[in-house]
Amino acid sequence: MGWSRMPLRGILNDYNDEARVIDEQILRLVQQRKALSGGRGLFPEEETLKQLAAESGLEVSEISLILSNLNEARPRRHFWDEPGQLLGVLAIMKTTLDGDFEYMLTHSMQYEKLSIVTLEIKCLKETVERVHINPMLKLAVLSETSYEVENHGANGGGAHVHMQFMISPPIPDDLSTTQFSLVPGSSRFQRPVFEEVKLDKQIDFY
Repeated sequence: MGWSRMPLRGILNDYNDEARVIDEQILRLVQQRKALSGGRGLFPEEETLKQLAAESGLEVSEISLILSNLNEARPRRHFWDEPGQLLGVLAIMKTTLDGDFEYMLTHSMQYEKLSIVTLEIKCLKETVERVHINPMLKLAVLSETSYEVENHGANGGGAHVHMQFMISPPIPDDLSTTQFSLVPGSSRFQRPVFEEVKLDKQIDFY
């Protein structure tokens, strides 16, 4: 049924000069923003996000995703594949409530070269069967030490999800001078590093 509705060969994309002019303007602005950031992550405060949403007619989540994707990601590093020996498990147990949601950093698996921190997110609504959490978040580690953080994946579903983050160098066992924050990020979780082959050309079957 769905196949019969596919566009006829040769007119797959209704692209025109007007759309191209707009796209060229968007791409120039993207390049300008990258030059302005100088490799730093530029992201507005929550109040600014709400103002941008009101002015543009877009949802805050849409703007968050667009702007977070404009920040250049650091190149993936090979040490993710070799964390070294497991040294122990560090209890974190930091909990924050925000609206109908509970966020808990439970623990960190402490390896020689990195830490793997686990985050639990629960929806506290009574009608949890109608909730599906889509966590477009990444973890920021605030300390005098400069940390590199990568999303390590997520599992669960509905009203309860788990996320993991890989942090290098490893976080210290004494967290008295270390703070954690969740900041807007992408919902596309990082996967193991493979060579990416893009298949984006039209293929015809005869």
